[in-house]
Amino acid sequence: MPALSDCLPGVLVTVLGKGFMYLAESTAPQVNTGMLEAAERMSIGDGVNVFVSRDTALDPAFRRYLDQLDPRARATHVVTVLDPETRLPVTDAGTLREIAAGLDLPVSTVEPIAGEDVVPVDVTGRVTALEAAGYRVLPPSATAQRVALLDAVGLPGTPSTIGEGLDRLAGWHERVAVTRAQLGFPANPVQIAHAGPGAHATTYALGAYVARYGQFGAFDPLTSTEALTVDRVASAIGGTLTPVRPAALESLLRHSPGSSALVTGTAVGTSTEQVFWLTSDENGALTWHDPRAAGTAQVFDIDGGADWRTAVLERDDARAMLVGPDGMPVALPEATGPVAVRPLHHEVTYVGPWPRENLTRYGLDSVDFEGMPVVAVDVREQSGEGRPLDREQFVKIRARLERYYLNNVRPTIVSTRQHDEIEQLARTYDATVVQQVMQGGIDARSGWQVIRPDAAPRTFDGAVVTREMLVAADLSLTTAREALPPVLVEFLTQDSYQQAADYFAEHADQLRDPAVLTAARDVTARFPGDFRLRGLDLALRVAARAPVADGGEPIEPTLVSLFHDEQPWPKGRSLDARLVFDYLISATGWLGELETEPGTERPKTHGTRMAWDTLLFQGMLDGYVDPSDAVTLARAVGESYGEQAARAAARAEEVAQAHASIFEAVKLLLDPNRVAGSDTWRRVLSVNCLTGADRVPWHFRFKELLASNRLKEMPGVAQDIKELTSEILTCH
Repeated sequence: MPALSDCLPGVLVTVLGKGFMYLAESTAPQVNTGMLEAAERMSIGDGVNVFVSRDTALDPAFRRYLDQLDPRARATHVVTVLDPETRLPVTDAGTLREIAAGLDLPVSTVEPIAGEDVVPVDVTGRVTALEAAGYRVLPPSATAQRVALLDAVGLPGTPSTIGEGLDRLAGWHERVAVTRAQLGFPANPVQIAHAGPGAHATTYALGAYVARYGQFGAFDPLTSTEALTVDRVASAIGGTLTPVRPAALESLLRHSPGSSALVTGTAVGTSTEQVFWLTSDENGALTWHDPRAAGTAQVFDIDGGADWRTAVLERDDARAMLVGPDGMPVALPEATGPVAVRPLHHEVTYVGPWPRENLTRYGLDSVDFEGMPVVAVDVREQSGEGRPLDREQFVKIRARLERYYLNNVRPTIVSTRQHDEIEQLARTYDATVVQQVMQGGIDARSGWQVIRPDAAPRTFDGAVVTREMLVAADLSLTTAREALPPVLVEFLTQDSYQQAADYFAEHADQLRDPAVLTAARDVTARFPGDFRLRGLDLALRVAARAPVADGGEPIEPTLVSLFHDEQPWPKGRSLDARLVFDYLISATGWLGELETEPGTERPKTHGTRMAWDTLLFQGMLDGYVDPSDAVTLARAVGESYGEQAARAAARAEEVAQAHASIFEAVKLLLDPNRVAGSDTWRRVLSVNCLTGADRVPWHFRFKELLASNRLKEMPGVAQDIKELTSEILTCH
């Protein structure tokens, strides 16, 4: 039966025993029906067949849908293109190649086509030298890798020396670069992590192994048109991928000249699977090998701050497979996992990987920190323009500096690299910086720069941090502002909203003191972009004017699903402190205490968030919740210290902020002082990260709004709401 895909302008329909078909809404229903009937009658090979119309195969939303599939599932997909007019398979070579490239999937055809991107297949979909049952047009990414593997397999014999094997590998790299250029693939800058899917490198990884060692197991990838997974590559060689620390892998390779390691994992700031080799030459010198990268092989650096590939090895999802000088897999020692930095000094907060080697390299295992609050950052940057700081590090640094600021403490940030974002954080939170810099021009040498707000930057020579540098930076004994009330500091520095609510319940009278409220207002104004502080400040302001009487019924959602009506907001009830905390805890934690109907399952993630947002939206429309307060609440969702850290570690999208942007857009549209026709609401809207399940509730909310009388006295706003609905429901 048809299934709505995520944000897809059409439906995916199962073709029994064959696969599924994408039926676009833009195609006439009778045409879709005719193509579906044709697909059901077709005799087709094995695998998951994706039937598409020639005219809608490259719909951007459909391509995004395919990109979101699990790589292992996507690898089994084969496309069949139908002509919407004749209902027959398309045979035009240009069209098939365009669709194969656009969808990055092999495309079936019944007629032979000349070119190295077309392979004959048998009834099982495997490449065959016998009579062909059909043909597959490979996407350029697969063609380039197939040509590279054929080149490696065609090399004579097995290299007799380490040097000969590495020379063969270097020559293979050069030929692959030519092939990639011919197929329109630019070389990736060596300092930038790859953005394409891991499947774009897996066959290269196998080809590199064959070029270097001249052998592999019984598995023959040349008979398959499916994209390889990195685990399958390891299996083809005869090994398995396991976790390993960078220093341990480096030691194994250096002490076994001629050995190599297949490395996979994600780079800082991306979820893209990276795949490459690290090899050891006759002298134990290590180099990275990836035919997609520009230039020659890159020399290995144990410091992940200097080498993004080493940073891949530092991450929790990193795995490696070691092969010896003869190309045979060698078991890696049991991984100890990433080094959890222990508090070598109670005054120091460590942010980043901080392997033992870096603690020694920068002198942090021996320098005297006594009496100095320090945040030590082993800097890791994301690839790409501007090389932003690793998001997880940024969140941890900001949270720690904010805690120091609220406690009226001025810490020092010790940074292994100069970074603009770290300097900006120091300025924001009245901290000082000791950062490693390169000085001396052509004869560059490392040194350390001290930056403090009350003096010009000062530079020190040397490779390690010294007590002298820390003393020069230290402002911990100076105060730049009046101390906040201790009860407020404790309230504002809780890790979660639940802990903040519990603390408020125990100290409500003190936290409603006018002096405390003034201090909360002032510190929030100092950091206008801090949604967490704004949410907690709102809780205090609401508590001061609308405390909940003992025994009062809580205001909470009753909505179980989109097909149940939400009860109206209780008449005469304004926003109160309990609702503020309940909303932040339930909508943030996404596991609220909603009651379900007998026999139904407990609401899941989207159901819980949907119910609380529907309640808040209704209160805003009915005038019981000030629109600015509603936006503040929505913006504060997911912004507690603990949730920010968890989201950064998972590299999760900012879904809560996308919903909040809709609240803000509605606030602007309903503002009685709004200039007619103003489109400021478009500038605050940011919903690209929302899934289809996130977007659907807004359709129903706006549908109810448009059907009500609320917009009767607001000329033109109804049309703006319709445009806002379209913006939200359309995936761009």
